[in-house]
Amino acid sequence: MIRVLLTSVLVIFLSGCVSAINIDQQTPKANYVETEKVLISIIDQRKKVKEGKDKTFIGVAHSTFGIPVDWHVKHLLATEKEDKNRNLGQWLTHRIVAGLNNKGWQAEAVELEPSATEAEIKNALNAAGATTLIQLTLDEWYFSINLNWVSAFNFDTDTVVDIYHLTDGNVLSKRFKERDVIEESASESPQNNVLKAYREQLQQIFNDVEVKRALTKS
Repeated sequence: MIRVLLTSVLVIFLSGCVSAINIDQQTPKANYVETEKVLISIIDQRKKVKEGKDKTFIGVAHSTFGIPVDWHVKHLLATEKEDKNRNLGQWLTHRIVAGLNNKGWQAEAVELEPSATEAEIKNALNAAGATTLIQLTLDEWYFSINLNWVSAFNFDTDTVVDIYHLTDGNVLSKRFKERDVIEESASESPQNNVLKAYREQLQQIFNDVEVKRALTKS
């Protein structure tokens, strides 16, 4: 009962008086355009999910009482009506597709099993009329934030990016693993700090030189 009450208090605190940044500010911007159709897939392999956390889990917040409270998509990331029904992978996929398409891409979301073979991926590409699949496997994607004061918090990510071409198969597999220290500002809400950190991490991946080269086949 106490944890439920704390979660409710935190939701009110996070919504606060600062409005959430709009969807355009939440989406990653690639500095190039892939003109052929691409599919976007996210595989959730996070350790905490494998240990029993729901796929909507995104991190923890430490309240005034010092008790860690789980955050889920609906508590912090649901800035659109549909977000409340999305897990983390679906939320990220939606932002990636929106951001790329706003830049002139032809991107489309697809859900694949972690065990999908190259033959199954090829079938998915053919079925969608796409030439490329970009798959992000999340091994870690986690926040731990202390809400007692304005300071900084850690954002831990470990993402493997695989790029498949219809004709050449898997042309790139690259890991992005790091800990970002997110500096907070009193003028910003924790919600917006998280939304921006997500955007920057995705933007870093898509603007990586090797990722760009594999996607544009240049």
